[in-house]
Amino acid sequence: MSEAIAQLEAAIADFEAKLAVEPEAAFPAHAEALLNLSAALVEAEQPEAALEAAEQGVEQYRRLFLAQPADFALELASALNSLSIRLSELGRDDDGRTAGDEALVLARKAVEIVPDQARFVQVSVLMNQSGRSWRAGQSLRAIEEMGTAVDVFRDGGEALYSFLGTLVDALHRNAMALSEAGRWDEAVMVRRMTVKAFPPEHVPAPVDHLLALTLQQAAFALSRDGHAGEALPLVEEAAELARALAEAQPQQYRLFLAQSLANLASRQHEAHADAEALETAVEAVNVFQEVAEVDAASAIVPLAATLETFASILATLGYQDQARNVLAQREQLQSAMRPVQE
Repeated sequence: MSEAIAQLEAAIADFEAKLAVEPEAAFPAHAEALLNLSAALVEAEQPEAALEAAEQGVEQYRRLFLAQPADFALELASALNSLSIRLSELGRDDDGRTAGDEALVLARKAVEIVPDQARFVQVSVLMNQSGRSWRAGQSLRAIEEMGTAVDVFRDGGEALYSFLGTLVDALHRNAMALSEAGRWDEAVMVRRMTVKAFPPEHVPAPVDHLLALTLQQAAFALSRDGHAGEALPLVEEAAELARALAEAQPQQYRLFLAQSLANLASRQHEAHADAEALETAVEAVNVFQEVAEVDAASAIVPLAATLETFASILATLGYQDQARNVLAQREQLQSAMRPVQE
């Protein structure tokens, strides 16, 4: 790394010597070298020096832009985005946002000239701005910026697909952080954005799986906090996603379907929708039994928990004898499991 920095510094020194002779000149390679030096200095854990190099790179690109706006709008936008990152790395998010705002204006104008590259810069800027909004406690603004980034990405069509992994990874990390913080409404929004980033007919199964899991977790949190009725639409949607996954890939997702149906039955029972819960619980038990025929170890523990819910639903509906029978079946399962567990 030190060798690369030395080479970049030597090249920059040559450009500065030329500028001493021609102070009104500006060289694209000079600006690019400064931005590359900034990135190298970050890797070398020299953030202040990295910021200084980024500022100088922006200054050079700005001179080029003023002379030839159409040719250097995107380069200046990208440089400003890099500068905004360097500023935020030093805790200067407000200054970083200012640089990002300017970058966004330039990138939007550049769409007419270099649409694919300009949209990619927009997506990057918007995701960086979203991070600043999260840190500032402005969650609605952060969600809006992320949503706009996904819209811009989709507008780019196939030309931006090579950047899909980067966008999805950023969205996933945001959704995970929100989930860990128990901010389920926002986590669900971000999971939906991830689905939206793909063409509707090509959403990968793991993406729908993560959305379904997040919906279930959000539903559980609502029900736990006394809002069982509000939880139902979420867990119903999760069950439908699980059903579609199981139909497409039964070996991989049949167990997930059984678990999703069991979750749905629990939330319906908590919301006093016991007639619906009974039907859902029966289906869940049947699917668990199908799974148990090929993978008993994975199915038995959640099946036993589902039987307990099933018995509670039956008892609530007045079917006491049937509830006792189900509990007896649960006890038999648990008895069979104990030697294995031991």
